[in-house]
Amino acid sequence: MKSVTKYIENVLRLKVNKDKSRIGRPTEIQYLGFAFYYQFQEKKYRMKVPKKSLDKVMKKVRKLTSRKWSVSNSYKAKKIAEVVRGWINYFKIGSILTVTRKLDTVIRYRFRMCIWKHWKNPKTRYKNLVKLGISKKNARCAAGFHGYARVCRTKTVCYAMSNARLKKFGLLSAEEYLCKARCQVN
Repeated sequence: MKSVTKYIENVLRLKVNKDKSRIGRPTEIQYLGFAFYYQFQEKKYRMKVPKKSLDKVMKKVRKLTSRKWSVSNSYKAKKIAEVVRGWINYFKIGSILTVTRKLDTVIRYRFRMCIWKHWKNPKTRYKNLVKLGISKKNARCAAGFHGYARVCRTKTVCYAMSNARLKKFGLLSAEEYLCKARCQVN
């Protein structure tokens, strides 16, 4: 490392940041927010999203889907779409399909919780579930006094607020946007 640093600083007259610079295997290094792994079938290195970058976007999603943030759900959907678009446009050159599926799952689950909280009263929840096509018996059980997280993972609520309904509401699917972003020709 010393000889490389010396060459860069003396011959090329560039400044080297010794905290960020190092020599190592590609699997040990992160560069511009990307990590690398070796794909044995293709016999080459591929880019992936490191845990730190994924945690960062998950933290943003949690903040935007906070139940105590009292804005309309359509505004939340718009803000989530901005974050997802920006994140995918940056990381789309890497292998992120499984990561976007995980991100989609978290976003939909947390968005269902926001909608559930906006309905507030058990009567309102019951009435809205019946409107969305849930049987009265299942709606009565779901509208009971369970916690938000528990109820929003039930089949009843997931069926009532299906992925298609959330999409109509304005919630962006990260996986679908990734497919569109990769197919675009510049």
